[in-house]
Amino acid sequence: MSANQQTLSTSLRQEQQLSARQLQSLELLNLPLLDLEERLTQELAANPLLEAESDEEWQEPAPDPAPDPEPEDEATLDERAAESEEWADELPMPPGTEESGPSGEQREYMLNSLASTPSLQEQLSAELAMTPLPPRIRRLAEEAIGSIDDSGYLRTTAADLAMCSNATLEEAEAAIHAIQQFDPPGVGCRNLAECLRLQLERKGALTPLLSEILDHHLDEIARNRLPQLARTLHIPLEELNAALAELRKLNPFPGSALASGPSEFVLPEVAIVRKEDGDYEAVPRRNGMPKLFLAERYLKLLETPELSPEDRTYLREKLQQARELMRALDLRQSTIMRIAEVIIRTQRDFLDRGVEHLKPLTMKQAGEMLDLHETTVSRAVAGKFVETPQGTFPFKYFFTAGFTGEDGRELSNRAVMEKIRELIDQENPAKPLSDEQLAQQLKAEGLAVARRTVAKYREQLNIPSSSLRRKHL
Repeated sequence: MSANQQTLSTSLRQEQQLSARQLQSLELLNLPLLDLEERLTQELAANPLLEAESDEEWQEPAPDPAPDPEPEDEATLDERAAESEEWADELPMPPGTEESGPSGEQREYMLNSLASTPSLQEQLSAELAMTPLPPRIRRLAEEAIGSIDDSGYLRTTAADLAMCSNATLEEAEAAIHAIQQFDPPGVGCRNLAECLRLQLERKGALTPLLSEILDHHLDEIARNRLPQLARTLHIPLEELNAALAELRKLNPFPGSALASGPSEFVLPEVAIVRKEDGDYEAVPRRNGMPKLFLAERYLKLLETPELSPEDRTYLREKLQQARELMRALDLRQSTIMRIAEVIIRTQRDFLDRGVEHLKPLTMKQAGEMLDLHETTVSRAVAGKFVETPQGTFPFKYFFTAGFTGEDGRELSNRAVMEKIRELIDQENPAKPLSDEQLAQQLKAEGLAVARRTVAKYREQLNIPSSSLRRKHL
């Protein structure tokens, strides 16, 4: 190999190593805290050169040595013996002496059942198992349960159920009716009207008026046309409002309480705290994250002449991987801390006074402040949280465009949305503010926000239009 070829080969290897190092840094930067913890656990198990710091604060304190028992008199001993006999039937029998108890596998299943929340379909299957039904109806019910979504709605028809199972339409309807008697009330419904009707029937609260509304007038209710509906039904508006108050007590998604899905567990990576002088500083939150260091015993082993070439190569490779991982972790931490410091510099009013004073800040602007690419900032804040005096927020919460008022004030989109929410909360329920009126009130406060923008922000806040917010008294 020529010198030029050798130089080129070395250069290519360096570029490949650099690329791999960069990819690892970007990967770790993108990981939320819980995913990072899992990744470090895997790395600790796979790399003998890595060890985790032993933090005494996280260790359970050793129990105090038990004191020497005090001598007891005969009366006390007799009382203890009586208590033992009294509670003997409540205590578990020694292993191997059970006459007819659950097996180890059964006990484990029972404990797991207690520790975990069953899904909606699991609960329905359990109820079906305890319900006496003819075999054909039971098979149809099993098929139907498989078509019930997490909200509790049956996503098939009786006709399809009958055709797929070679059954009659009457048998399919009977299976669906059986499921609709299960908990939660309303489960197995095929539309909103049936969902609400099943719940009212279970409560014994289905009146002729409510039945008429469910059968023919839900669309008018959704459009908030209550005065017109009251005239159609020939009843006072007060009676209609009372009926609707009964409907509002019902759950339009009966399966939602049992819908399976992981709950989000928030762990802030950084805390922004106020110092004694009134300024703020960013403090890392380790949250049980181990600090890594190199295993001393393997470093010493590498210096041993007796080490075989294969073992030396293996340990050197693991040493390089360990150092690159630790370097990537340090880079991840420093990047997140630098972004937190940008938030401190730009969002002092928010930290002092709350969401209404959040200023516009884009990831591009933050990247320019930190000499980082916009995509790097995006990776760094993805799925991560920061603790502030105003509460715990996703990092992304602080990155939003905004408006500049006539007085030069800068407000973020989120701050404008909060102002819209505040105006709506203060409105007259009988005469709610239209989007145009909201835009005019914002303009009176020096914020030129278009009506279409107001409508968009209102929808993002899940606030209905003025016609649907109107209260008919």
